[in-house]
Amino acid sequence: MDTTLHPAIEVRNLTMGFADLILLQHADFEVKQGEIFVILGGSGCGKSTLLKHILGLYSPMQGSILIHGTPLNPDDPSAYQAILKTFGVMYQGGALFGSMTLAENVALAVEEYTDLPDAAIRDLVEIKLRQVGLAGFEDHLPMEVSGGMKKRAAIARALVLNPKILFLDEPSAGLDPITSADLDELIREINASLGTTVVIVSHELPSIFSIAHRVIMLDKESRSIIAEGDPKFLRDHSPHAMVRRFFNRQAMQKNTQAENTHAENSTP
Repeated sequence: MDTTLHPAIEVRNLTMGFADLILLQHADFEVKQGEIFVILGGSGCGKSTLLKHILGLYSPMQGSILIHGTPLNPDDPSAYQAILKTFGVMYQGGALFGSMTLAENVALAVEEYTDLPDAAIRDLVEIKLRQVGLAGFEDHLPMEVSGGMKKRAAIARALVLNPKILFLDEPSAGLDPITSADLDELIREINASLGTTVVIVSHELPSIFSIAHRVIMLDKESRSIIAEGDPKFLRDHSPHAMVRRFFNRQAMQKNTQAENTHAENSTP
């Protein structure tokens, strides 16, 4: 199948949640090939849960997910494994193994899924660490490097098998502004140089405005997608007041009815 004929990801009529708790219902969206796409929203709206559904770690209550036109079906192990090989994932916090060097962490997937000889694996790992700016740090343990370097090593591990889609869960969380900006630049370079589709879960507005081609915004109250598009356009022109407040970092408006009631009660 020619994957260029299809979006990288298609989500159709998706309802997700746990038991009686529904987080998102009847959601539809696409991720285009080669774009940087961000899933955002307030705390508890289901951002990371949606990512895990796209990865096939959770099953939808309703609806379907297609990857390059192929239905995502973990119950079909052969087809599911074929799809997983097109994914690279950086989990929240990096999730590196603390007892292993950065090189050993990056090499894990290569050792698991290929028959490359040890020398070729070492060369590949060195290339990927150099690609993310970590040349010379191959033998360092995660505890010996900074938070930003851990994130870079985790991205190198996610890229080591040249995935078509790179998933990043809160890549800038916990980083200082300069380190975060450097990581944003790395993500842009990966997207531009490799053509990799990048799907990011984030609520870090500076990063979102810096790198996102398109976003969707989840809303906890309505359990729906309340905005989709260019984040800068949504910031300035969204018809949804909550969306504009989110992108402009504005506090929620006071309850006008409560204020009027208080004013009436205070009238002599």
